[in-house]
Amino acid sequence: MLGLLLAGTVMAYVQDYKEMIVKYGPVPDAILDPPVDTDIADERGSLLNNIFGNNRHYRKQARTKACYANQRVALGAIEMYNMDNATMYKTLIFSDIADSNGLMVTGKYLKTPLSLPEPGCYLRNYGDLSDIGIIYCDYHGCLEEDRDGLRSASGYKPKARSVSAGNNGMLAVFIALGILSVGIMIVLHNVLPKAPPS
Repeated sequence: MLGLLLAGTVMAYVQDYKEMIVKYGPVPDAILDPPVDTDIADERGSLLNNIFGNNRHYRKQARTKACYANQRVALGAIEMYNMDNATMYKTLIFSDIADSNGLMVTGKYLKTPLSLPEPGCYLRNYGDLSDIGIIYCDYHGCLEEDRDGLRSASGYKPKARSVSAGNNGMLAVFIALGILSVGIMIVLHNVLPKAPPS
């Protein structure tokens, strides 16, 4: 009996992604291929970052996780609002969660407005939040399980990430300057008079 109850509880939170796509149309690009993924791949692929130890991609990943936490908190607040009120909250209005006078804050569903980890964070919804819908960010995308489910349901294949040439071009300039410096030192060593032996 307990197993049946738990199975029903788990199934209540499973999204039907194919149904979501049929009902609400094409999946936004910010969900399928969020811009932050490209930025992180570019920073990881940079030879300069690997050589000099710049690990900015770890900070970006931390901000992405903070954005995912905000998405979960916002979705939880909306679910509580929908349980308490006859009028369902269906479409996310950003100011309701990010403003101190927003509906979720004044209704005590959020203690404080959500603080955004990056300036490009802007939360939206795909689908009906009172039925089947998710919250996503324009920059960070949505939660990984939702992203993977929507990719699978829509037949989307993630883009292959190429290493950015900009940082690697800079590395080539540093190597060329190093070789040139060594060459100049060799020439100067042979041209300049040597000190007399003592």
